[in-house]
Amino acid sequence: MPTDHNDPVLQALQAISDPIRLNIVTCLLIDGEKRLTSEKYNIVKSTLSHHIKLLKDAQLIQEIKTGTTKTYVLNQAYIQQELPGLLELVRFRAGKTTK
Repeated sequence: MPTDHNDPVLQALQAISDPIRLNIVTCLLIDGEKRLTSEKYNIVKSTLSHHIKLLKDAQLIQEIKTGTTKTYVLNQAYIQQELPGLLELVRFRAGKTTK
């Protein structure tokens, strides 16, 4: 069993261990492709960029550039292949927190 930083499960769990990054993944799961803004999370742009970079490095999200606009989507194919059950867990958690 891999124990280094190339372990996709370890990378994913570290990436979503932060509440803001977990919220980003949850929003993308529920809403689909969307633009992410620092105002929504009440953080500065550089902090949002850091969160996005960690999620991209863990291959959980993908960036779509259209002109100067960047939107993001979940990397569902990768997640389903390498991290089966992760999206169901995130969806289950989202359902519990909205009640």
